[in-house]
Amino acid sequence: MKNSSTLVLVGGFGFVGRNILDALAAEPAFAGLAPVVIDDLSNACPGHEALDLPAWRGGYQDQGALAFLDRVDPAPDGRIFVFLAGETRVADSKDRPLDFIEANVTDPARFVMNALRPGDRFILISTAGALFDGSFEISVDSPYCPKNFYGATKAAEEMILGKLVELRGGHFSVIRMTNVYGRHSDRKKSAIHAFTRAARDGAEVTVNGDGGQSRDFIYAGDVGRGIATLAARLQAGEPTPPVSMLGSGRSATLMEVIAAIEAASGRPLAYRKEPARALLATEPRDVIANAAEVRELLGEDVTPLAEGIRRTWAYYADRG
Repeated sequence: MKNSSTLVLVGGFGFVGRNILDALAAEPAFAGLAPVVIDDLSNACPGHEALDLPAWRGGYQDQGALAFLDRVDPAPDGRIFVFLAGETRVADSKDRPLDFIEANVTDPARFVMNALRPGDRFILISTAGALFDGSFEISVDSPYCPKNFYGATKAAEEMILGKLVELRGGHFSVIRMTNVYGRHSDRKKSAIHAFTRAARDGAEVTVNGDGGQSRDFIYAGDVGRGIATLAARLQAGEPTPPVSMLGSGRSATLMEVIAAIEAASGRPLAYRKEPARALLATEPRDVIANAAEVRELLGEDVTPLAEGIRRTWAYYADRG
């Protein structure tokens, strides 16, 4: 085994990518992973300019990205890819379905065919909640049953990329994440981030439906560590499952999230409720991941929601 492996983070300057980079820098257990980034900067977090690591600042579809990969690691003995790129907004998928097919299936498939070499390992970052209808606890072997078009494209991406990586002589893994929140989320519009910024700014937010819908929220620092852990296991040649889960194994409602934000900020959050029936019809009512499965990568060190929201509040308060 060589001393280090090139870890290619496609979309590495975005929300999850920045948390992976934080984990790599903080933990000696990940010293065998040498990160490089490909990112078109369309969703890059503030401060990426100061990061001192090899990077291609352009689309992963560009010919220049392939030349960049050959420059940073010409050796033939295997790189590790973490693929974070794609469209993620459920509400947009019904209005722009062909864009979602292009972003979540066609472009990633072309990248695999053009970029992968035999011996490479490819980790696709996928979704837990959107692949299923919310009527049962999510497990790594749950059958696909997406409620929206976004989820359908992610299911197709998992299946198609898995076969293409195999055709290219590589090793394929999937990590399915639940609802991620936390540091480096400046460009995120999801509930915890929007609600926390509103509490800081004294603004009002909209709660869709009755606020009783629940999600399995996972702190972004845990996600970064979990993804880095799988990459380190692959680098060490350890056996790994084809599908892994990253969540908390617990579920919380939007109203519980609001209460946690108010507790962290020490101030009330102004909100109004809207029926939003058309939107809610496309989303699972409840999402929770199997608690034993999320601990395969995280162990018992899962950040409780109240603590994660406290850290998220501190992040936004410092940037206020």
